[in-house]
Amino acid sequence: MISKKVLANRILVGAGIAIVMIGMVVIAALSTRLNTWVDRSIDSIIISVIILMAVVEMRRALGRERIPDNFSWLLWVYGFGLGPAYAFFGFTGLTFFTLLIFACSAITAVYINNAKALMYIAFMLVYPGLFLASMLYINKSASTRFISPDSQLYPYIVNDIWTLLGDKRVIQLLPYNAIGLAFVFAVSAFTDVFAFIFGVSFGKHKLCPAISPKKTVEGAFGGIFGGMLGSALVYFVFDYFKLFGPQCGLTFHDLSTFNLVLVYVLIGIVGSVMTQLGDLVASMVKRYCDIKDYSRVLGEHGGIMDRFDGIMFNAVFVATVYMFIL
Repeated sequence: MISKKVLANRILVGAGIAIVMIGMVVIAALSTRLNTWVDRSIDSIIISVIILMAVVEMRRALGRERIPDNFSWLLWVYGFGLGPAYAFFGFTGLTFFTLLIFACSAITAVYINNAKALMYIAFMLVYPGLFLASMLYINKSASTRFISPDSQLYPYIVNDIWTLLGDKRVIQLLPYNAIGLAFVFAVSAFTDVFAFIFGVSFGKHKLCPAISPKKTVEGAFGGIFGGMLGSALVYFVFDYFKLFGPQCGLTFHDLSTFNLVLVYVLIGIVGSVMTQLGDLVASMVKRYCDIKDYSRVLGEHGGIMDRFDGIMFNAVFVATVYMFIL
């Protein structure tokens, strides 16, 4: 039986997390009206802080017996450096920054003769590092093709920070960062809520009892239903009612009706599956590390990793859709 104090804490912290997520979507939408990269930078700073905290939590979860203190400075550099690396050099720069950190870790591992520690470092650089960095990619929503001045999208394109530095490698940023973040947050949140409701109401068949005894097959299907609802909510907000302006919705893009439906269905269903997979992976890692929560920074909600375990997997999928379909 959950005490009133614990329940109040969960509601308060949950509401705070929801407000932050909604605020990030609204900030992203405002950037298209102000035609500036500054608003995107606010979201990027928030995401970068989340990445830093997640890296710290994962390092503590794995412990010093798996990752000796010799590697600590590298992980701090990685946590603090991902955001700036992406701001100035894009996802390619972020990738090479990650490879540089791994190379430095390899040198350290050779020096202290600890191959296992290097494997744990490699794991951390990808999870949670690059997984959460997918949200940075979505927030930037860089164009992979030249946008003609005659396009209806052209007035809403923003140039990235390279413009201030006078560099010729200016990237055109599309006004799809708001709907992208909305996909990540809405699909994941609705998946978690409906997976819980269906699991409690109808759950009989265990999904992965060795990893998470409380999860059921019925709850998983409920989560997929919730993911579809979350995707539908994004459609109504951005493409049907166009609450943030038509330029923020995918109907403003030159997508065919088939591709538009494909994007919403894929993100609703597959995004939900990815969210649940992320939750299971986080549970598996916690069991391996013999911990209940990654930290207590969010009180009864646990740590950043406990809240963003499914979101980061969904973010990887949404970023993939942005890369290959939009």
